[in-house]
Parts: sequence; structure tokens; C-alpha cells
Amino acid sequence: MDLFTLVPLFIAGVAVFILFTNGRRLYTNVQQRKVNESAPVLTFPATVIGKRDSVRGGGDSAAQTHYYVTFERLDLQRLEIQVEGQDFGMLAVGDTGRLTVQGNWFQGFTRDAPRPPSSV
Repeated sequence: MDLFTLVPLFIAGVAVFILFTNGRRLYTNVQQRKVNESAPVLTFPATVIGKRDSVRGGGDSAAQTHYYVTFERLDLQRLEIQVEGQDFGMLAVGDTGRLTVQGNWFQGFTRDAPRPPSSV
């Protein structure tokens, strides 16, 4: 095989790989959306135990920041949920309250009222 045959085959292979990867990602996202839409909306007591962010892209392309908060339920089950930046900024590690989720979609967090200081 000569170079004029290999280069188009290589380019076609890369294109097929990219289409397959994007198609698989789209299929997974659609399936997850269906699961979340059919899931019940649940509210339960939880504590914020961790926060992290993940930056993707940059350089020549626009960077995207994804924000994640880890909650711990009373039964010690932990959930890491992606949240919007505004919600991320309003939550602090140690906050306790009521977490509302639908599937793995964050619906909200209502912080418990702080306890008044006790007089000794």
C-alpha cells in the first residue's frame, strides 16, 4: 500500500472513531435523562461533606467548569452530585439540611436553621 491509500484510510478511521465516541456519549446522556425524568423527587436529611470542581478545555477552546458536591445521608450513604456554580458557592462543608434530588439531578438544598448558642 502506498501513502495515497493509507492517509485517506487513516483519516476515515479517525472520523469513524470520533462519530462512534460522540454517538455513544449522546446515547448515554439520553438514557440517563430518561432515568432521571422517571425517578421520584426525594428529600432527605443530609450533610455537605465535600466539594470539588473540574475544569475541562481551555487553551484554544473555551474552558468549562463543572461543580460537584458530596452529601452524606443519615444512613451514611454518600452522594456526589453535579450542581450549578451558584449552588456550589452557597454550600459549605459541614452544612446540614434537607437535600432534594431527582435521580442524580440536584433539585435543591435547604440549610437547617442554626441553633442558638446555649447558655451555661
